Amino acid sequence: MPDTIELQQESTNQRGFYAPRFELRIEGAGLPGDVLRDVTQVTYKDSTTEIDSFELTVNNWDAALNDFKYVGAETNETLKAETDIGKRHRLFEPCNKVVKLSMGYLDELRVMMLGNFTTMEPNFPSSGGPTLTVRGLNVLHELRRKRYSYSWEQKRDSEIALAIADLRDRETGRKRFPIPIVTDPSVLRDEPQLNYIAQKNQFDIDFLLARARARSYVVFIQERDENVRGSQRRLYFGPSEGGRIPGLRDDIYKLEWGKSLIDFKPTLTTANQFKSVRVNGWNRARRQPISVTVTLDDRELNRNQDLYEMLKVCDPREEDIVDVPVFSEQQARRLAIARLKDRQREMVKASGTTIGLPALRAGKQVILDKVGARFNGTYFVTETTHTIGNGGYTTSFNARRENDTKPRS
Repeated sequence: MPDTIELQQESTNQRGFYAPRFELRIEGAGLPGDVLRDVTQVTYKDSTTEIDSFELTVNNWDAALNDFKYVGAETNETLKAETDIGKRHRLFEPCNKVVKLSMGYLDELRVMMLGNFTTMEPNFPSSGGPTLTVRGLNVLHELRRKRYSYSWEQKRDSEIALAIADLRDRETGRKRFPIPIVTDPSVLRDEPQLNYIAQKNQFDIDFLLARARARSYVVFIQERDENVRGSQRRLYFGPSEGGRIPGLRDDIYKLEWGKSLIDFKPTLTTANQFKSVRVNGWNRARRQPISVTVTLDDRELNRNQDLYEMLKVCDPREEDIVDVPVFSEQQARRLAIARLKDRQREMVKASGTTIGLPALRAGKQVILDKVGARFNGTYFVTETTHTIGNGGYTTSFNARRENDTKPRS
């Protein structure tokens, strides 16, 4: 069972959340002290559906020289020069330099991402000091440099994801995917075998994201965690069920309104919810039609069961699926269950903010309490935003409620 961590306990681990700080290393070298002092805010964002990113807000004015510091005072000569001024003018420009961002407290820092600068945006205001906004993306943005076409036959989605990790570019001979891909082998048997699926002139990452959406899966980068034995940098493709995602620390933060939640905004909706899903297909071997119906009372549906009575009263609609090919009753049942689970995950969503927690990331679970019976429970985190600035260190998150209950006897 995963450990539940309350913020009082985490405060001890993080030395009272004293002295939040970040570290930015460019090509292995840390920022000089004067440059570090110019960074007024650092923001990191991760998501289960988008590429991780970071943003720096940098003071761009040198009061001693009464001139721009990083952008605005450069010349063609200084940009090419190997002087300190030339290096400073080139420091944040978009390029292939590897950037490593870590965040945390005192000497307890956690690697948030490895990536590259991709955008440099100076601001020359009519009043106030000039600033420079620098943005970067993690290594997955490199996968949007070349489109590929490929096809698979008689494969499941997890098998396709693992196969992509081994494909090589025909021109360079290099692997198309820069990091390993991991899946959840326990769900492989539940995935339908696809007769034919094609990647048509698509970036590898966009194709994977599309396949994940089709199965209600998540995709996200796991940076190496020194506190987890065998942890390595890799991409996870699979379901969001807690405790089944490899490589993540098996602990859950418990956040309470009035104690550890700075703000909280949940949303409960019964719109577009299903009380049953019927899948129709054709059994080629028996030459007979297939019709399988799954309802909310099915034993395999164990998410947010405390809200099922509300769904039944609100009279959710029945869904018929006829546009997805299925060739057995087992495939039809798996598809119906997947569609119902997908809808259940959309019933309760929330956004919130807490004190900076570098280990609270997309793909983790969090327990939210003291917010009412309909919103208390276990949530799967789909997106986080970590910010260190003048106001200290805060972590904002988006999540969906996924209370896990044991199958009814």
